[in-house]
Amino acid sequence: MVTRPNAEQGEADHLFPEWLPGGRAVLFTITAARGGTDASKIAVLDMQTGKYTVVIEGGSHARYVSAHPNSNDHAGYLIYAAAGSLRAVQFDLSGLQTLGSSIAVVQDVATTSAGAVDVSVADDGTLAYLTGGIIADEARTLVWVDRQGVETAIALPAHPYVHPRLSRDGRRIAVNAVDGELDLFLSQVDRPALTRFTAGAGVDSFPVWSVDDKRLFYSSQRNSAGNLYSQATDGSRDVLRLTDSPNLQASTGVSPDGGLVIFTEAGDVMQMPLDGSGQVTPLLRTPFIERNGTLSPDGRWLAYEANDSGQFEVYVRPFPDVNSGVHPVSLDGGNRPLWSPKGDELFYVSRDGSLMRVGVVPGTSWAATTATVVVKTGYFTSPGNFGRTYDVSPDAQRFLMIKPQDDPGSARRHLVVVLNWIDELKRLLPVK
Repeated sequence: MVTRPNAEQGEADHLFPEWLPGGRAVLFTITAARGGTDASKIAVLDMQTGKYTVVIEGGSHARYVSAHPNSNDHAGYLIYAAAGSLRAVQFDLSGLQTLGSSIAVVQDVATTSAGAVDVSVADDGTLAYLTGGIIADEARTLVWVDRQGVETAIALPAHPYVHPRLSRDGRRIAVNAVDGELDLFLSQVDRPALTRFTAGAGVDSFPVWSVDDKRLFYSSQRNSAGNLYSQATDGSRDVLRLTDSPNLQASTGVSPDGGLVIFTEAGDVMQMPLDGSGQVTPLLRTPFIERNGTLSPDGRWLAYEANDSGQFEVYVRPFPDVNSGVHPVSLDGGNRPLWSPKGDELFYVSRDGSLMRVGVVPGTSWAATTATVVVKTGYFTSPGNFGRTYDVSPDAQRFLMIKPQDDPGSARRHLVVVLNWIDELKRLLPVK
């Protein structure tokens, strides 16, 4: 890890790295835990010293543009996103510092909520960009979908929801709302209303209920890159930090006896006993990536996804002796496995986004039916690597799904190409 976000300074993440010419330094964006993209900063990391310096406040996703391409001249610019526009400022490549004030050079540039901007400048000075301004986080709704495909809306406001989790008794929902808050929320199932569960700086994500529903395990970046925490669900704000690691840890399940928490870290499935020891050990570690591990209700099997075949597929291994066998479940791409509450079914998301199921035959040896579709495609599946974007009710007759909404800004997005744009930039900001 070259840099690490400083949660105590309100940093959420370090994104969009880009080498500067010569390979001496790297541009990157420091996102903020609060304040959105307006609070982002652009920094330059000097690879010789290992230290970085903030060069722009209130900007993101910078890239360097030479004023004289194909020459050794150090005169150039940083172009970057700010408030839905593209701005430029002169940049001294030898001194790794900006010169003078920035100006807006293109308005209405498509910019994501994380600050990524759809802009490219070719070596010949041609500019290409996507119009549309700030692209808000996609508002989505939570819905129930039964096995016949009948959908029932849940009366909660639209948010960029991810990772919904039903309590074991089926009475409450824990969910991420990935908007400006970046926190976890709870809601009653029979009386839907969002109640904030976590608060403060840092992203909180990947909720997992304890077996008695009295606590939630989750990942938080409040003091780290994303370590595991446990918090009481009775409103007492009883919060415990469980791990201390420089890596993001994504909680994915607990053992049926409540004695272990299962999580993903650095491409491995990890485990930690909940006895206060804090002893983290690998549950499944190979040269490939394994993630999203979850244990069957009888504690006999570990389901997970791995890319050892060249694409991610769902597999099952015996637990706790995970090295004594491996059984493929999906055959044409699969991820995010989930056991039915009785353990007689295993669900997963197919490559096209459909929710699949296999019947599981009880016994000490693995036996399962052919996979079939249980919920057709059309529901939100997170593009990220971790977590699950659906859950199943205690009676396994309906599924908690996330429904995307139409993007009202898509009609405003167009690709624009400007020839010889570098000449216009030099006219607006003459190099010194």
